Amino acid sequence: MTRATILIPAHDEAAVIGRTLWYLSRGLSFDHVRVIVIANGCSDATVARARAALPMAKVIETDRRGKCHALNLGYRAAEPGGPVVCMDADLDVTAEAVAALISAVAAPGCMAACGQMDVLTAEAAPAVRLFYRGWRTNPYFARGKFGGVFALSPEGAARVFPLPEITADDEFVRRSFAPQEIAFVPGCRFVARAPATFASLLRVRRRSLRGAREVARMGKASPERGSAVRMMARGVISPADALPIGFFVLVMAWVRLRLALERSTSARRWERDLTSRMPG
Repeated sequence: MTRATILIPAHDEAAVIGRTLWYLSRGLSFDHVRVIVIANGCSDATVARARAALPMAKVIETDRRGKCHALNLGYRAAEPGGPVVCMDADLDVTAEAVAALISAVAAPGCMAACGQMDVLTAEAAPAVRLFYRGWRTNPYFARGKFGGVFALSPEGAARVFPLPEITADDEFVRRSFAPQEIAFVPGCRFVARAPATFASLLRVRRRSLRGAREVARMGKASPERGSAVRMMARGVISPADALPIGFFVLVMAWVRLRLALERSTSARRWERDLTSRMPG
């Protein structure tokens, strides 16, 4: 069996890359998996800390900043003919979770696989915690969270690579497959950290929505429709969910309004969240 390749693009992730690789390496079989960290446009100690945390990993360095460019470089260095796992550099993902994704894309007809994201909000502002309480009720998550970490079969990877230069790479990949081609793997759970401040949350949501609209303009429409309506219906049925759902809908409406008023010259801003990147 051809080894799988884990691609981890990293831009100035010195604070967290060691923790990410430590989580990943516990129980990881390097006979079956290859890890490639693509340090892109880094001005900190990302490269040194990645090599120190996981000496068995291949570290590629490029002066050019950009996640899609980094993933394309990593894909060119991946094991030929093997499955590919794309993973953000600031997540807690175990070897068992990755193995579950890789097993899923080995099934006939499965092009991609995703798991479930758990968002840590303990260090976040009260408004951020309330937002994520509403966010968790989105019916979209019944089929997992396609983003942060996902696996592609060899055929699936060949369909999407090389990636175009876009903001929402995860969304581009997700919309490149029919829903029946994507497997939800409940055995894969991974941890992300919420933005610590409400201002940072708004920037992240604006970037996410801007990226999704960019993908839609490329002709890749979202298969989800009516999530907000179903969430509000849940709030009516379940009073305990009414406040967080209402707050979530209000925040997203505000983000959409801000985007509608945004100048076209600001469309390429990344608006990266630094408040959740605490050293670990």
